[in-house]
Amino acid sequence: MKLYVDLESLQLIEGPGFRNPVTSLRFKRGDAARLEVAFLRNGSTSVTIGDPVSLEIKFGVKPRGRYDVGYLVHTDEWTMPDTGAESPVYQCSPSFNTLELDSALGVGSSTGSELSEITLMGEVTWRDGASDSTSTRTFLVIVENDVNRGDEGTPQSANPPYPPPGNLVLKSDEGYDVTLRNELKSFDANSASIDDTMDVLATLIFTLKSKNVI
Repeated sequence: MKLYVDLESLQLIEGPGFRNPVTSLRFKRGDAARLEVAFLRNGSTSVTIGDPVSLEIKFGVKPRGRYDVGYLVHTDEWTMPDTGAESPVYQCSPSFNTLELDSALGVGSSTGSELSEITLMGEVTWRDGASDSTSTRTFLVIVENDVNRGDEGTPQSANPPYPPPGNLVLKSDEGYDVTLRNELKSFDANSASIDDTMDVLATLIFTLKSKNVI
């Protein structure tokens, strides 16, 4: 995920030359995210933000409105851009597979009350040496619960399998048995019983519907 920080407004923005704010990010619970962050001067030019030796950067996520509690997701391990890079980018890989995040989502709840997603708050903060720190504006972090967890097993085929149309027997409004077939069967209209007539009509309707005629 590529993020752009406007160093004037300290907001996440859409990209160089596009200063519309990005107010929320989406992640998946249980995954390792890869973030590439570019810091933009005047919302357009990617620049470095300090000496790579003394620069400290943090990415942190907490429950929304709970500034006084610990992180649900956090990393301060960043890869610095190469010296003299034309478009410097700072990289990190925060893990969204944490016990704290699982607890917030209710993962493993015995009552089946796991949340499908949770809205949190996030921030990127940096400090060069002993200088004061600088932070982005707070942004929303939406974490979706995961579907594939690795312990589900393979679905089992049903027994018996779903019957073909020719084996389905329905009841007409008058109580007659109506059997659906893939093909119309021929019959003598002069001698056909009500059952035969209903059978053919039902099969005709089924055929027309299958061919999107009706």
